[in-house]
Order: sequence, then C-alpha cells, then structure tokens
Amino acid sequence: MQELWYTITGAIDANTAQQFISWINGQIYVMNIKTLKIIISSIGGDVDSAIRIYYYLKSLPFDVETIGFSQIDSAANIVFVGGKKRIAIKGCRFFLHEGTFTIGNPTANLHAHEETLILLKELVKRHTSILAIETGKTTEEIKKALEESTVLSEEKAKEFGIVHEIIEKLPLVKQTP
Repeated sequence: MQELWYTITGAIDANTAQQFISWINGQIYVMNIKTLKIIISSIGGDVDSAIRIYYYLKSLPFDVETIGFSQIDSAANIVFVGGKKRIAIKGCRFFLHEGTFTIGNPTANLHAHEETLILLKELVKRHTSILAIETGKTTEEIKKALEESTVLSEEKAKEFGIVHEIIEKLPLVKQTP
C-alpha cells in the first residue's frame, strides 16, 4: 500500500477537475493506494468544478488527506474539506465568500436565464451544504460566513471546523519501497 500525492496550486476550474480526476483514476489501476494526499494552495475559482472534485474525493475507496498552505480561498475550501483528514500549515489563510457567477449568454431568452438561475441556486445550496456537513455548522452559520466574506487564520479555521490539525512544515517525506 502506497501514498499518492497530488498538488493543486492554481485556480479551481473545469480543466483542473478533469486533469485531477483523470490522473487519479489512472493511478488507481497501477498502484495499490492506501492514502491520497493533496497539497493545496488556491485562490479558488469555479464552484461547480470544486463540487465535482469534492464528491469525487468522497467516493474514493481509500483515505484522503488535504494539506493547505498559504491560502485556501473561495471554491478551494470545498476541495479542502473533501479530505477525511485536513491539515493546515502554520500561516495558511482561509477565505469564505459567496460565489460569483458568470452567465454564459447575456442575450438569451427568458427561459434560458431562468434555467441558469435554477442551476446557480443549486450550486449555492450545495456549497453551503458541503461546508455545513464538513464543519458541523448549521447552513445558516455557513450562509452568514459566506455573506460576510469571512477570512480565517489557520487557528480560526480549526475552531470553525474546516481544519483538523495545524503543523509547521509540509510533511514531505520520501517513501521507502
């Protein structure tokens, strides 16, 4: 059984999700994975892609650890809480806020806008629900934190329920076969 490591240091978007999921799936069939460790520092990005990664992490048949350094902003929080064990490196910042959305076709008919609004509301609901489930907070507490654009230190993120453990250095240790 081996540890598999992956690093995310850019924005969360559809390409990030596709590459991440495809690469992990490829590794599953060539390695006997005990734990997936994801090192993450991200400015956030697309909530829909972050939710896709979150549900993928939750469906894996082995343990997942997330290790945050520098910053976990916006949609990256959704990915971060996908870890069964969530670690922050001292000095890591967590930024929670409501998602911002770009509507693809601003000149579409009313029905298309209504459909888009339904999907956007569902994304907000899932974002709130995931953070509530993973932190033990109520959905109202999460909604308030998102609406107030909350910035948390690693210590405050631990109190909030996002982080389980705080460490000084990245746990990068070479494995012996």
